[in-house]
Amino acid sequence: MQNFTVADLVQTTFATLAFALFLLPPGYLLGLASNLFGMRSRSAAEKILFSVAFSIAATPILAVLLTRISSYKITLAFFLLLAVIAMANVLRQLPLPAGFFRGIRQSTWLLLGMMLAWFLAVQFALADLQIGHRLYISFVAFDHSVRLPLVEAAARGGIPPRNPFYGVGKIPVLRYFYYWYVVCALPMRLAGLSAKGCFDASVFWSGLGLGAIIPLFLKYFLGETEHLRRKSVIGIALLAVTGLDLLPYSAKVLHLHALFPDMEWWDSNQVTSWLGSLLWVPHHVAALTACMAGLLALSTVEEDHPLRPRAWAAALAGLAFASAAGLSVYVTFTFAVFAICWALQTLRQKRIKTVATYVATAAFSLLLSWPFLLDLLLNPAATVVGSSPGGGQFARFAIRDCSDALLLLGQLGLHNVWLLNLAKLPVLLIVYLLEFGFFALIMVLNLRRDRRNPVPLTRQRRMAWMMFVVCLLTMSIAKSDATSQNDLGYRGMLVVQFVLLLWSAPLLHDAFYHKGASAPVGPEPAWIKSLLICTLVLGVAGTTYQFVTLRVYAPLADTGKWARAETFLGDPGFGERTYWMREGFSRLNGLTSSSTSVQYNPVRDEALIARLYSTRQTAMADAFCGSAFGGDLQKCREAFPRIASAFNSPSAAHRLNLDGFCDDFRVNVLVATDVDPVWQDKSSWVWARPSLLSNPSLRAIRCGTAPGSPLGR
Repeated sequence: MQNFTVADLVQTTFATLAFALFLLPPGYLLGLASNLFGMRSRSAAEKILFSVAFSIAATPILAVLLTRISSYKITLAFFLLLAVIAMANVLRQLPLPAGFFRGIRQSTWLLLGMMLAWFLAVQFALADLQIGHRLYISFVAFDHSVRLPLVEAAARGGIPPRNPFYGVGKIPVLRYFYYWYVVCALPMRLAGLSAKGCFDASVFWSGLGLGAIIPLFLKYFLGETEHLRRKSVIGIALLAVTGLDLLPYSAKVLHLHALFPDMEWWDSNQVTSWLGSLLWVPHHVAALTACMAGLLALSTVEEDHPLRPRAWAAALAGLAFASAAGLSVYVTFTFAVFAICWALQTLRQKRIKTVATYVATAAFSLLLSWPFLLDLLLNPAATVVGSSPGGGQFARFAIRDCSDALLLLGQLGLHNVWLLNLAKLPVLLIVYLLEFGFFALIMVLNLRRDRRNPVPLTRQRRMAWMMFVVCLLTMSIAKSDATSQNDLGYRGMLVVQFVLLLWSAPLLHDAFYHKGASAPVGPEPAWIKSLLICTLVLGVAGTTYQFVTLRVYAPLADTGKWARAETFLGDPGFGERTYWMREGFSRLNGLTSSSTSVQYNPVRDEALIARLYSTRQTAMADAFCGSAFGGDLQKCREAFPRIASAFNSPSAAHRLNLDGFCDDFRVNVLVATDVDPVWQDKSSWVWARPSLLSNPSLRAIRCGTAPGSPLGR
């Protein structure tokens, strides 16, 4: 019996190592070439931090453009050449083996230990958990069932990728921010690794990039040079802290007598924890890292600097912003609002050369992003993002609200629309206090410190304040209607969270390590320290609870003892079906060629499991064919009754000309599961034809005469 847990752990480990070829050398060589921050003479630890952060900023756009104009073979050869050059340079500068480990400081060992802990956490959180013939997915699979097919599409078809969920007619170009999936496709193409292993490894590297940018910002942006290593460790450790979400979440669970799989779901406009963002949507965090890397490069520009450092700063920032746009339009949009405001402020100060550098950066970034922007604008009438066609605006004016709080006010007798709208502001303030928790207190303390400090704020500190205020205001009054969720509000808030995180490290350090009057503006009162400790403990407890719940929710729900189980998991006992579906699709992937089209039941929740484990194109992945990612929704609606009835209506299936049906939709293999109605009819096509493969929960049937033979390899 194959052990899928072991397979996932092994694949993710190898993918993690393979990513080093793509997410270390580009940043390292850019640092040496540009000598930004004097990188050529910096310590090995600082060079590694720069390499990770700026590789995440540069690799996506380089990989996408190079593959687009050539092929994956050329792209892989390019990155391997960079790796060889970087390795040769590193080996030339390495100290003798005897003195190598003696030169590693205690803080570096501590950071290495944190990195190992993060790697183990990713493995625990994301690998499928197999217990006998039962298989339990992490609840983040709800989102990963969309991500993994996109990685497969990027690896299978080149750039731009094609929509893996839509095959009704010509397969359309993916209309989505797909750069992270191209990065994930690189180790897939290089070493033949699985999409799941590569995407799970990308979660680790996205967290690594975020952790790497923190010390760089503390030193070069905020000017925190004293006790920098200790402050850096504190800043990275604070990624394990979230708000006071555990309190309202617990109240909601007790009130509804239901266990929710993710703690963030207590608020319909969540401010996602760092752990939640990394596990669910690592590409958004990578976009944040890219934006911050670009900002860090531009922050070095002074009015009296010569042309060469300006040009390098503009080039690195342009690469970073172009990558960010293709990693997450939400994060990049939010950052762009701040960037425009800061550029106007700089223009008002008549710093013309600095503004010219900003304009050159924007022009270079736009030039690099132009092919991607054309992809997004291919069909303006369609939505850009989402799993269902929302058909709304990318951004519109709407005050951020908490639907549960407004519902409670209605139950208390407040029904006047004007009064409810007025109540949104105080409700929002309360929600922010709960969502930010420890970091809300940090914002107050930082404001107090900056107002009391007799030294004028540096340009970078003023920049941080503008970024915080502009982005928080934008996320409070702008909402995305492109999907059923406010993804702009969820993901754009990462910029605000990053500023708060930067402020937190020095403040926390000074509160607990400085003695007496040695603190910059005097010691913090004892009650503030107590409040910091309480909010910190609750923040860590919330992250820990979220981490454990995402992992154990599926095994608990499979027992049937919980009052509420999310529908995509199915009825109690779904663990065994999940095992057999993965076993069946794993064999089917090995039997078929990459050009094969596989169709499963698009109606039932098991389609999510199919998307997780099938590596093939499908005609209709759900009731909307994933048309929000590209494609004609009307054609999908016209085809839906025929495809759905083939799996859900035994009487219609009896009248079906199976080969003609498959030819019409260019399908080569039909896959039925034991919960499909046609499975129960022993005279249906499920049983009338010999199976390509079968197990207790899945049967795959070959059909049609369309190209793409299921036995293509």
